[in-house]
Amino acid sequence: MGVQKRIKARIDETVVKSYFKPWYKRTWGRILIVLAVLIFLFSLYFAYILANTFYQMSQGKIYDPATGLWITEEEERQSRLIAAELISGDSPWLGSEEPFIHVVAYESLTCPFCREDQANIKRMLANFGSIVRFTTKDFPTDSLHPGSFEAHLAAACANEQGAYWQYRDVLYQNQTEFTKTNLKSFAVPLGINMNDFNKCLDEEKYTYEIKQSWAEGARIGVEGTPTYIINGNLIPGAISYELWEEIIGFIVKGEY
Repeated sequence: MGVQKRIKARIDETVVKSYFKPWYKRTWGRILIVLAVLIFLFSLYFAYILANTFYQMSQGKIYDPATGLWITEEEERQSRLIAAELISGDSPWLGSEEPFIHVVAYESLTCPFCREDQANIKRMLANFGSIVRFTTKDFPTDSLHPGSFEAHLAAACANEQGAYWQYRDVLYQNQTEFTKTNLKSFAVPLGINMNDFNKCLDEEKYTYEIKQSWAEGARIGVEGTPTYIINGNLIPGAISYELWEEIIGFIVKGEY
């Protein structure tokens, strides 16, 4: 082969090679590789999550969505207990020592709708008190019901002597324009130490706490009474017993 032919053949070979690229060097090939890597990594991650879930469950642990951690039943129990104490604080409460469901009620002792809700609340606690803690918060409605703030002051003074729930029932049964005179008279049949009660009410001892409770409620969106916070969900207005059953059922099933 002559020199010129060899040169031409070499040039032709070079041109052919310059136009040929393996698939993995082409744009679509690189995209395909990236997708394959992503799918592989996702598969590994999914397999890890699945394997970890089975492992944690085999160890008797449960997943806590609040912290994103796997915890033992004892840790979960302690977590619920701590949450209950934080939510309840110094506020009066009824129900479970270790609740699965937290109900926080912002109420006004002079509100007729709150009064009408009491029978449903008592029925709900009678049936579900083993898993529900019902905590009441002060939200006096002085602008609508004269004497509302004084009623909450008196109830706090009754709570000081362990007679909150009895005194609360009396107030709901005798809703009127409360004055300090009739608020004191309501306490007499309950066996309360009247000297301490009268002093507490006359000095308006719990003014700050009641105002703080009202401000806390307003800050989280409470606009009227009653308003309920059920496991963090705000529900304004009255709740029938049938609706209590439905809500509790949804929570227990993990659907709420």
